[in-house]
Amino acid sequence: MLSGAEALRTDRERHLLTHSQFQSNLVKSQLSRPNSFDSCLHANGLFTVTLTVAFTMLLLVGCGPGNPLGRKAVSGKVTLNGQPLKSGSIEFSPQAENGVNSGAVITNGEYSIVTEKGLPVGKYTARIFASQAREVPKDMPPGPATAPAGVDLIPPEYSSQSTQVVEVKDDGPNEFNFDIVTRRR
Repeated sequence: MLSGAEALRTDRERHLLTHSQFQSNLVKSQLSRPNSFDSCLHANGLFTVTLTVAFTMLLLVGCGPGNPLGRKAVSGKVTLNGQPLKSGSIEFSPQAENGVNSGAVITNGEYSIVTEKGLPVGKYTARIFASQAREVPKDMPPGPATAPAGVDLIPPEYSSQSTQVVEVKDDGPNEFNFDIVTRRR
């Protein structure tokens, strides 16, 4: 007769052997019968043909047109009272209902919008914005809430109520210059 510890060890070995045999049989059965989906595709060469056709279509079609809206690069100069505008921004809003907006930063009197962010052919209202910080009085307490708002440098007819209309053309160049006068020379 086996002692309790020996009987337990024997049961454990039997269990491990049974578990090991089970895993071995499972792996053998999976290797001996291929996945029905794989065998169907490979048997007829359908997978290879499908892959070849998809790859060929991708090469022929590519990733689509690079400029589906027909955007055009836009650039120009902005002067204020005869001097290049130091800094500001310009935005172009379409006059057509479903048009595309775009804009740029003005630096040292010049702006430029690359083709990828440019404007499709059509008419646009141009709006220019620039401001100058007001001097903070010495007796004001510090903090952002107390700083006075900047002074708008651009008159409304060029900014918020702009009457400036430009037309982007297909044959370009689409360069639009603005000479803004706020005082008499």
